[in-house]
Amino acid sequence: MDEGAPTPAVSEQEAAQTRAQFAAMLRTALMPTLVTGVGAVVLGGLLGGSKAAWSAALGAALVVVFFSLSLLVMRQTAHLQPIAVMSVVLATYTGKILALGIAMVLLRDASWLSGQALALSIIACTLVWLAFEMRAFTKLRILVAPGADRPSSDVSDEGAPR
Repeated sequence: MDEGAPTPAVSEQEAAQTRAQFAAMLRTALMPTLVTGVGAVVLGGLLGGSKAAWSAALGAALVVVFFSLSLLVMRQTAHLQPIAVMSVVLATYTGKILALGIAMVLLRDASWLSGQALALSIIACTLVWLAFEMRAFTKLRILVAPGADRPSSDVSDEGAPR
């Protein structure tokens, strides 16, 4: 093994497990959100016509892209050190917030857009995504701190530092 090469923070087995967990969280949240989005489009079409239906579709698409991008980035960076993952995820989040701000500015005067249908679709899809993502997270029992399951020689049996 090359002495100059940096050692990965997690083993390949841990990285593969983490990738599988993020993929499971994505699958668990994506399907119900897509169903909610389709329901919002149908409801928008029935209650407000094509303008509301297209607005609901845009809202659902924004939610799916916004939330799935984070999970995909975390999945792809699972092999990196935790501080690097957090840096990449924070940069991704910042980019997403800037993109949403730009989209809001560009769409604020759009005559083809139903603001109410867009907002209701975004709210419904966001609530569904977050509920199912939290459900998946709790069922998967993902460790929050890397190595938290490993015994440490710097901590006594009572949990206090030595």
